[in-house]
Amino acid sequence: MFDQRLRDLRQQLRVRDIDCLALVPGFNLQYLTGENFFLLERPFIAFIPADEDADWIIMIPELEAPAWERTVPFKATLFPWTDENGPDDAMRQAAEKLAGISTLGVEYLRMRVLEQNLISCFLPDVRIAMGEAVLDPVRMHKDSAEIGSLRRAVQVLETALEDVVSSVRPGMIEREICNRLTSAVLQSGGEMVPLEPLVQSGPNAALPHGRTEERRVEAGDMLLIDFTTTVGGYYADMTRTFVVGKQPDERLHDVYAAVQAANRAGREAVRPGATCQDVDRAARKPIIDAGFGEYFIHRTGHGLGLDVHEAPGIVEGNETILEEDMVFTIEPGVYIDGWGGVRIEDNVLVTSDGHESLTTFDRSLRIIGA
Repeated sequence: MFDQRLRDLRQQLRVRDIDCLALVPGFNLQYLTGENFFLLERPFIAFIPADEDADWIIMIPELEAPAWERTVPFKATLFPWTDENGPDDAMRQAAEKLAGISTLGVEYLRMRVLEQNLISCFLPDVRIAMGEAVLDPVRMHKDSAEIGSLRRAVQVLETALEDVVSSVRPGMIEREICNRLTSAVLQSGGEMVPLEPLVQSGPNAALPHGRTEERRVEAGDMLLIDFTTTVGGYYADMTRTFVVGKQPDERLHDVYAAVQAANRAGREAVRPGATCQDVDRAARKPIIDAGFGEYFIHRTGHGLGLDVHEAPGIVEGNETILEEDMVFTIEPGVYIDGWGGVRIEDNVLVTSDGHESLTTFDRSLRIIGA
């Protein structure tokens, strides 16, 4: 599996005329090696030449070197450094081994100024390119093991959500519901809760990335719950919006119906050959037609994998063509300041002839705690 990923990555490097890729510890390095190294105060850079036969060049803290040698399945030349001596000499030696490269891909979204300064100092003449251009096309396509982990993570979320919402009552505090949800996710088999659940009630639900607060949930409130977990390191990410304690008013009913139609239209637009932009437009149309277009203020979705937000982005202007085994969210929403918001988020897999929604939790307007 890791050999194939490395071959695919090196092919992308050659196609884009990038001589070498530099990675720091994080999801991209984990994807290629299977090992999750720490990114702390010590600089650590793995250089991957495009040449199929070339060794990796690793500038690595000495205390991490044994883990690399024991677990990583690729030929590598290591240049360890100690806390006493610092990284400069190790980086100088690594740069000498990389003397022939002219273009270096780096992680624009992850590399710190610390590592970038070392590269600038010891490889001053290289042209820097965006590493995501070679990483994203490889990571977007999930293999069977990755899809299996995603399925199990979804099952954890759905089990936990049903367990918690069946016990919600008016008068509970958002933080209390959040804590119950965190516990339920772990008890249901989630590895961790990497991001605190968003439990937002009433007007708090108008913030797409708001925070769980000490607000008391009142009868008639909408209750938006957005939460994640990982299984096998892979993220599931789901949102459902409920009504607490009594029948919704007409406005809430209308907003929910528009978002529900948008979620369905977005999922139905997913198929091989469609573009990310096509799906975003399909999801956006029912909300615009219902008169709420100005309140749909974010993209329709994002990719899922080792990271909770990765490629592809389901957004206007992204003409990436959907292909089998891509996985991403469909999560249209309407957010009205001072009133509240509704979002319905599913995790969708592109299949050979269409799509499969990995999430199946009921999308209808549900009254809880009555």
